[in-house]
Amino acid sequence: MRGRERERAEVLRLLAGAPGPGAHVLLVEGEPGIGKSLLLAEAAAAAAALGTGVAVGRADELERMMPLAPLLSALEETTTRAAVARSAFPGGPELLMWLAERVSTTLERRAATGPLLVALDDLQWADPVTLMALRTLPSRLAGHPLAWLLARRATGDDDGERLFGLLEQEGATRITLRPLDGAAVARVAADALGAVPDAELTALAAQAAGNPALLLALLTGLREEGAVRVGTGVARPADAAGALPRRLHAAVRRRLEEVGPRTRHLLEAVAVLGRSFSPSYAAELLGEPPAALLPALDEALAAGLLTVTPEELAFRHELLWRSVLETVPAPVRQALRRQAERVPPPVLSAPPRPEAAALLAWDEGRLSRALELAREAAEPPPGTPGPSGRRDPQPRAVLAAMLIDLGLLDEAEKITANAAAEAAGRPAWAAAALVLRARLDLAAGRAGDAAEQAEAALAAAAGLDVPDLACLALSALGAAALRAGDLPRAVRALASGQAARSAGTPYGRLRAELTAGRIVEARDGAAAAMTRLGGLYDGLAGHAGVLTGEPAAAAWLVRTALAAGDRRRADEVVTAAEDLAGRNPCLPGPPMAAAHARGLRDRDPAALGRAAAGYADPWARASAAEDLGVLLGAVPGSRDAAVGTLDGALSGYGGAGARRDAARVRRRLRELGERRRHWERVDHPDSGWTSLTGTERAVCDLVSQGLTNRQAAEQMFVSEHTVAFHLRQIFRKLGVRSRVELARLAALSAAGPDGG
Repeated sequence: MRGRERERAEVLRLLAGAPGPGAHVLLVEGEPGIGKSLLLAEAAAAAAALGTGVAVGRADELERMMPLAPLLSALEETTTRAAVARSAFPGGPELLMWLAERVSTTLERRAATGPLLVALDDLQWADPVTLMALRTLPSRLAGHPLAWLLARRATGDDDGERLFGLLEQEGATRITLRPLDGAAVARVAADALGAVPDAELTALAAQAAGNPALLLALLTGLREEGAVRVGTGVARPADAAGALPRRLHAAVRRRLEEVGPRTRHLLEAVAVLGRSFSPSYAAELLGEPPAALLPALDEALAAGLLTVTPEELAFRHELLWRSVLETVPAPVRQALRRQAERVPPPVLSAPPRPEAAALLAWDEGRLSRALELAREAAEPPPGTPGPSGRRDPQPRAVLAAMLIDLGLLDEAEKITANAAAEAAGRPAWAAAALVLRARLDLAAGRAGDAAEQAEAALAAAAGLDVPDLACLALSALGAAALRAGDLPRAVRALASGQAARSAGTPYGRLRAELTAGRIVEARDGAAAAMTRLGGLYDGLAGHAGVLTGEPAAAAWLVRTALAAGDRRRADEVVTAAEDLAGRNPCLPGPPMAAAHARGLRDRDPAALGRAAAGYADPWARASAAEDLGVLLGAVPGSRDAAVGTLDGALSGYGGAGARRDAARVRRRLRELGERRRHWERVDHPDSGWTSLTGTERAVCDLVSQGLTNRQAAEQMFVSEHTVAFHLRQIFRKLGVRSRVELARLAALSAAGPDGG
């Protein structure tokens, strides 16, 4: 029962009060798989340990026609249940009155021998007679040593909800089991795996969104299938890790069996649109009016399979969505994707807010239309006030974010400044303005400034319940740190953002997932990144806007898929990028991104050359030039052309503040027999932290994280010999003799003032 200390305390309080006078009732509710049944089992065990009698029962969806079935089962009245089944008038009032009296008498007799706990589970399926009995029995038998523990799924406004509301009015205690927090998830993962999970497994576990049943099905299944390896007390994904385990698919299938075939088919179809989807778009995909989907959507919501976001419907858990998507046969999945690509996105005739329509169009890849809508929203008629009488900052913030993504930085600078002014005195919007400034700095090649702005945004957002804000701030921080070559800082942002990435709208969540994938690839390689990003790749048909989340995003996704040997997904990215370009012919960025992605896949120097020359963003130009240089370097007789192209990439990365990328290009040049100077002369003290050069600090950070010399060399694109040399210099300057001492000193330095 990790993370359920408060709930266990309520159970013990209930049991302690049972011998005394009064009605002792504890009501438990929560989503499917959240741990209600386990809490009832723990309560029964605790009661038995205290010498309290236990009567445990549960409602069953197939026994709804059997009056009082949960109570009769709990009290082991098997003969009475048989009599009801044989009765010619099972619903007659005389029989019901007799049954109610039989239950009451049995409870009184059992309680006469000592305190008794009555624990009933799954009351969302209870028959009306049981609900009526539970409405009256606790108060009627208040003079007996009885404790009542009643559990149900929170399915909305139904008879069970009304029963719980009435009992609560009469003094019952109601608790709602919430998803496990990050600390509890980590402890559950360590219990299930027998070791502390690494960042990759922690990120995967976060996709359960704190649901214990899904979490345990995932972790147990991974262990059963050999997809986890344990070493030095840490659990890591095995090299072959990829698809979700069969045990998780079985758990999800059991959940789906609780709804009708039409609802299951709807969920399988809309899964190709991504974790979240517009009901209107789903209706267009299925060729039906939206009203025709209401019964199936209502059933899915009531079953806890879907949830409502401010703009869309979404699968409640990312693992649930991924499982549904993976279990759709591949040919069917491909056919649905092709159909989704042909369906024109629905037009919102009366959106609640203009900027919401702009974000929806952006997510669907209609970038020109999204920009048009965002500009209209940001410039309402003169004198139009916001909800509080002041100009609302949101329309300008949305417009600024889109302009930054499209590389229109001059206009973005102006709009961001206006949004920041409008955000004055509004904590959430002030933090959002800092995020915009971080993204603008990153796009302008100021990676260090971007990281500082993102850190300030996180500090300003502390305590604010705005999931998208945390997503975007951590995404900006991770991207800036990675570009600046500060991998440890990027990894810390990755670890901090696990929970945030499971919340929020597609706009924030998907770009955060893309950044997380880049960090994982930088640290652990392409295969690990592909494991992480499977859902993002599969959702491109419904969320093409993610390809604009950063320069050359499509090219990076293609490069990573090819490096991992996944040609199919590389093809899907190229298709999505070319479709995005085709739908936005007036924007310069998407055609260049499509040419870059296709040039990588097809090893086409002409396409890569067009991208290297045509990108407006200097970092993206350098990325395409690097890819072209690598391709030319493998062609006999093209060495000089390769060196010249890579020199151009090196210059571009340097101007964009992309130290990590520049280091990688210098390594490529060394492999061609060319060396490029990359240091500046700076006077340093002889000892202490301030005596370390930038390269020495980078080595120190990586080694303090536990990386070997070889691993650090791979991250810095240098040789092991170079890392060993710098490490000796670090030991001398800091007066340490071992990696352990260095790690301890680095931790102390990070926790307080300069330790030099």
